[in-house]
This record gives sequence, structure tokens and C-alpha cells, in this order.
Amino acid sequence: MTEKTKNILSLNHTEAMDFFLKSEQYHGFELPEYFVFDDLLQNVKNAVGKTPYEECLQEGMSPELLSDVNLDILLNKDGRYAVRPIILANPFLYYFLVREICNEQSWTVIKLLFEKFNVPHITSCALPVIPKEKEPFHKSTTILNWWSTMEQRSIELSLEYRYMFVTDITNCYGSVNPQAFDWAFSFKDTEYEQKAKNPIAKNIQKFLRAFQQGRNIGIPQGSAIFDFIGEIILGYSDLLLHEAIRKEGITTSYEIIRYRDDYRIFCNDKDVLEKISYILQHILESLNFRMNSKKTKISESIVTDSIKADKLAYIYNTPIFNKKGVDFDSFEKHLLYILMFARQYPDSGSIKTMLSDIDKRIEEWLKPQTREVSTINLEDTNNAIEKRLETYQRKLIGGSVRAMSAVCVQIALENVGCSHYALRVLSRMVDSLEEEQEKRDIIDKVYTKLCNQPNSDYNQLWLQNITYQNDKKKGVSPYNIRLCKVVMGENVELWNNSWLKKDLTKNYKQTSVVCNEVLKKVTLIITFRETRAYLETTEDSFEIPYIAEY
Repeated sequence: MTEKTKNILSLNHTEAMDFFLKSEQYHGFELPEYFVFDDLLQNVKNAVGKTPYEECLQEGMSPELLSDVNLDILLNKDGRYAVRPIILANPFLYYFLVREICNEQSWTVIKLLFEKFNVPHITSCALPVIPKEKEPFHKSTTILNWWSTMEQRSIELSLEYRYMFVTDITNCYGSVNPQAFDWAFSFKDTEYEQKAKNPIAKNIQKFLRAFQQGRNIGIPQGSAIFDFIGEIILGYSDLLLHEAIRKEGITTSYEIIRYRDDYRIFCNDKDVLEKISYILQHILESLNFRMNSKKTKISESIVTDSIKADKLAYIYNTPIFNKKGVDFDSFEKHLLYILMFARQYPDSGSIKTMLSDIDKRIEEWLKPQTREVSTINLEDTNNAIEKRLETYQRKLIGGSVRAMSAVCVQIALENVGCSHYALRVLSRMVDSLEEEQEKRDIIDKVYTKLCNQPNSDYNQLWLQNITYQNDKKKGVSPYNIRLCKVVMGENVELWNNSWLKKDLTKNYKQTSVVCNEVLKKVTLIITFRETRAYLETTEDSFEIPYIAEY
């Protein structure tokens, strides 16, 4: 049985603040291991303390009126026009929002809020969870929590129910109506409705506008605090849904599981299930949300439809590809298999798993080998044969490194969320080459291919991990984004803080976001921070479990 994971509500207000001010919660997406934001966030906390927000502003200035307040990263999702925006939030604004949520009074109110949102027959699984001190892979505690509370629970419910309704919300965070915070905190249209408006809701709205240049719609993406405040709206929708179902007089047994904007509704009566789905649609519409019609369906095959399609495809292909080995006689065929799988299930968690598998396979293949060598001793009159052990490294089989690198680049181009995994495989293959000029030539071509694409910021961040040592020797870097320039020691402004009083930023060191001690250890081969930390504290051999990311 999976150990129950603690979520953010198990913490007191000071513990919750410490949680949100950790680097791994500040950025919810993977970055090279030398990017660490803990010192910067603590610096901001010490500078601002309990000073009211309005007293921190320059006279006549507001972040709502300025550009570049956050560090925006646009991810090119498909190598063409689809884009997903994520942000590295302005550390000062981030702290103001965290402080608003995690002061003692607010935290007490918010915990009581979620108590009311916790209703019979509706289970929310998406509150930020407390990670283990050392995780074997990025967000492993969160992923295992999803697997246990969403996937496994859905399969278990197939023992009780015949039908499952599946849907999600289109552009959920981008569609959030900030006025809904007023409704959530006052329990509008519920049995707990309060007439007085709560100041916490107004302050959340104020900071959201500040993050978004005054726009009064949506929630940014990229940090745990945004996921948490998103859960306030979605938790409120759970309460509305529960009461609406009760008002309809539905007594037939049902169960609802929600993970962020993903819904699964279980029932034995198909007519009742459809009725509940229309009630849900009405509730979501009232909050400015829309069901995603492409992902909405009623299923009678609960077991298989509870599992993501990419994970099922991975499972039923295990005779070809599994954790114990592969039937492919070359690494190129293996990579081409992953490319074709990725075209069927783009940017899925299974792609990361498969790329991790081939990376470990290549790493094992490239380990130094020993063989017995026999030579004739010509100085011996009997021409005696002498035997000795010789160490050597095997060459990669089934294609040139240049050709296999091209396949990795194509995977990265078409699956930006997994691009760093593809680049890790590429970096290991290129590092195995003997000729330095060949290494540089391949990497130069990889850079040109990836970074000539629009919105290539994320790929630049990871390519710099590969080229840093060589860039440092040459004293020049090809990367033009601000984070990359900080890595090279350039004094650039990551966030526009001209709206703040000068005394708050006088000891503010943006260069602290790069850990120089880690940077010194960087090699051509990409290493992920979680794996390194886990390996450094694990004495016994281990195998990372297969859990496709949600």
C-alpha cells in the first residue's frame, strides 16, 4: 500500500511559508541544476519582512504599469505555433503573494475554507504535496500522489461502478475569473454564504494583476503558489457541485475524483451520470470555465480508460521495450521507436521514461570494459604467450552519433516538455566521441537547429548546460536570454524592479540564482539535480520506478 502523502494543509503558517519559499516550489518546471533560488528568496524575505505592500512602492509606480516584471519563458510546444507560457515570477511579488497567503490569520481562514470544500463523494487530489527530502526524479512525490489518488483510485472504483465520465477544463488557469476569489471566500450561493467580503480575496486579485501587467483574468503558471490559489477556485467549484447535485435530489450512488482541472465521475446509472455531467458543466460555466469537448467522454471500460493512453501503449509494448532490456539491436532503432511513439503521444510522461531508459542503457554500454589480450614474448626463445587485461570503451552500435543526435533533436523539437531528456541522451552520446572537433561540430549544428526556432528559451537553457565549459574557455556564449547571460557572469537585470523603493533592492543580488559550486562541476553530460542528490545519499543500488507523469 502506498504511504499516504501529506499535503500543504498539514503545515502551520510558518511551515507553509518556508515551503513556498523553496527553490523547487518557486519554479515548478525543471531547470539545469546550477539554478537555485533559495538565497534570492530569503534575501527578499529579509528585505521586505512585514512591511506593507503599498509602503514598498515607489511613489506613483506600480508593477501593473510595467513590462518585464516577471521573467517569461514561452515554450514552443510542437516546433511550430503552439505555445505554452510559464514564468519565473518576480521574487518580490512572489514573496508578497506568499506572505498574504501564509500569514497566521490568512492561513487559518484558508484552512477553514478547504474544510468546507471537502464534501462527500467528491475528492480533490491536487493540493501541493510535501516532497521527500531527496527525490529520485523531478516531482516524484507529486507524480506518485497522482498515481495513487487518481489513477489507482479510479481503477479501484471500477469494482463498484459501471460507468465513468471523463473531462477536463480548457485553458483552466488562463480562464480563471479573479472575481471568483470573492465568491470562494464568501461561499457565494452555498449554505455557508457570508455577506462580508474577505480582504484576502482582494489582495490575491491585486497581486495577480501585478503579475500580469494589470490584466484582470487568469492565473500565471510556473510556481506551486499559483497551483495552490487555483485550488481555492476549483475547491469552491467542488462545494457548488456537491450542493447542486443534492438540490437535484440525486440519491443514486456516485463518486467524483478531481485532479486540478481533470474530472472523473463514477456511477452505475448512465442517465444519472449524464445529469451530473450537465450540472458540472453549468457550475464550470458560471466560473468562466469550459469543458474540453475533445477530452470528454463516457466510458464503460473504466480500468483501461483510467490509465493514460501513452502509459498503456508503453505497457503493451513491453515485449519490445521494458525495464530489463530491449529487443532493439541498435541505439538508433531504439531512438526512432521513441520518436514515433512521441508522435502518437506528444509531450507525454512516458517519453521521459523512455528517454531515461535509453540514457541508462547507453551509460551502461559506455562503461569501461576489460578484455584479455594475448601477446607473444619475442625475447623468450620459446615464444611464450603472455596474457594481460586491457581496458577499453565500446563504440555505440547501430548508427553514427551524428545521425542519432539528429533523432534526439527531432524528439526535442516536437516535445518541448521532454526536450531536456532528449538533450541528456544526446550529450552522453556526443561525450563518447574521441575527436573534440567532431563534438563541437555536432553541438554547433544542434544549437542552430534548436535555437533558430521561435520561443526557444527553454532549449537554450539546457543547451548551455552542454556547452558551458567550452563557452567559458572561449570567453563567449551564443545564448541571448537573460538567465543564460547570468550563468556566464554578465550583470543583467532578470526582473524589472523599478517599482520598488531603492532601499529594498540595495542588497539584492540576482547573480545568486546561479550556484557557482555546482557550475564548476558541470560537464558536457547533462545531470538532473534530483537524480544527483538522490544518488549521493543512496548507498544501495536503486531503480527508479516507472510512473508516467500526469
